[in-house]
Formats: sequence, structure tokens, C-alpha cells
Amino acid sequence: MSNSAKGYAYVIISAFLTGTIFTLGKSALVSVSPEFLITWIFLIAAVLLGIWSFTSGEWRGILRCKWRDWINIIAFSSFSIVALQTLWMGIQHLDPTVAAFLSRLQTLVAVFLGVVFLRERFGRWEAIGGLVMIIGVLIIKISFDVTLNVWFWVTIASGVFFGVTEVFAKQAVGGLHPIPLNFVRNSIIAIFYVFLMMGKGDPLFEFKGTFWCLLLMGAIGPNLSRLSFLYALRYLDVSKATLLNQMQPLFVSLTAFTLLGMIPSLREWIGGILILAGCVALMAGKVK
Repeated sequence: MSNSAKGYAYVIISAFLTGTIFTLGKSALVSVSPEFLITWIFLIAAVLLGIWSFTSGEWRGILRCKWRDWINIIAFSSFSIVALQTLWMGIQHLDPTVAAFLSRLQTLVAVFLGVVFLRERFGRWEAIGGLVMIIGVLIIKISFDVTLNVWFWVTIASGVFFGVTEVFAKQAVGGLHPIPLNFVRNSIIAIFYVFLMMGKGDPLFEFKGTFWCLLLMGAIGPNLSRLSFLYALRYLDVSKATLLNQMQPLFVSLTAFTLLGMIPSLREWIGGILILAGCVALMAGKVK
């Protein structure tokens, strides 16, 4: 399997796992706050990745990081905090599928930054595939009756911050293996939110029946999903990885239908088919 094929496989895995997280998180937010949710899923993920980093010996890479690597790691973690906060606030107040599509603005931001600052370029089929995927997303978006309220713009903002986050992730993964990198990032986020919760005087152990849901989210989301995307960034340009990650809302729709009974509309089906067609064209430009 070529490096490009490995990268695309990792993105698809990441998109599927993240799609599951959107739906699980929506159900948990009925009982707990976004801050409580983020605190626990990243604490759980940090513990799991810490064990993985030390048992595999990959933690030694942290000691070899140079100051430039730490700038990228801190920026990656900091933008992640803002992106996560705005995303889960949006999910709390919007349909999870709607929130997933609104946050896709990260793709345009990441592609723009990747082309301008990282000098990434697209082949003919890659450009065609990316355009078809964006058209598919737009078709699905217009099928939603979304009020332009504060939560709409909060979710849009999350897409912008996630776009910047992925560019720093691409830079950071060049200096540190994905496993310890994800461990450090998750630890920084978890520590920040623990202090935030303590500063607000919010209880840290009132799960209200969401413990197993948060445990599953911690294992899947910041752990396996983000790790898969970091591995993808080792083989792909950030612009191409985030374009293929447009598949994520399709998986959100699938899990929302399976778990919450939300039935996709005709426009959603049409947009979904275009997204899949765009994915095929995008991958055909590189995979041999």
C-alpha cells in the first residue's frame, strides 16, 4: 500500500470515529455541560495514551523535542481548546448533523492555509474531487432550516479554529510521533479544563448517568480518532486530509439515524453521494 493510500485510510477511519462521537456527545450534553464533557473525555484519553506512550517507548520522543516543536505543540493544543469549546457549545444547542456540517468550514480554512503557508498543491483529479465534495456539503447544508442565532455563529467559529488547529497539527507531527503528541495535547487540554471547572466551582464527579458514555467517547474521540488523523498527516498534505475528512458528516448522519432516529432527506442523500464521488476522485489523484 502506498503512503497516500495509508493516509486516506487513516482519514476515513478518523471521520467514521468522529461521526460516532458527535451523536454520543449530543446525548451526553442533555445531562452535563460542554466543559464537564470535554474535561472527562480528554482526561480519559490522556490516561490511555499515557499508558500507550510509556509501554511502547514512544514517550522518549518528547525529550528530544526542540523549542520549535514545542511552539507547534502548544499552538496545536491551544487552538484545540478554543475549537472544542465552541464546537460542543454548538452541538449542545443544534442538531448534531447540522453542527457537523457547519463545522466543515475548517476544510476551507485548512486548505487555504495549507496552500498559502505550507505550499501544498493539488493535481487535476484532486482539485475536481475537492470541488465536488464541497458542492455536496453545500447541497446538504441548504436542506437544513437553521436559524442564524448565536449558536450558529459559535459553531461556524469552531470550524475556523479547527482549520487553524490542523495546520499546527501538521507541523507538530513532523517533530513528534503521533502517539506521544496526542498524549501531550490531550493532557494540556485536560489540565486546562480541570482548572477551569475548579475555578468555576463546578463539581468534577457528578456524571449524572453519563460515565460510560464519556468513557467510550474518551477512548474513541481524542484517542483513536485524533490519533488516526495525526497518522494521516504523516502521509498527506493537510489540505487533502481535511478535504477527505468531509466524509465525517455522513457518518454523523448514519449514527444519528441509528441512535436517534433522524432520517436523512433527499437533498442529504444527493449531497452524500456527491461527497462520496468527490472522495473517489480525490483519492484517484494519488493512490496507485
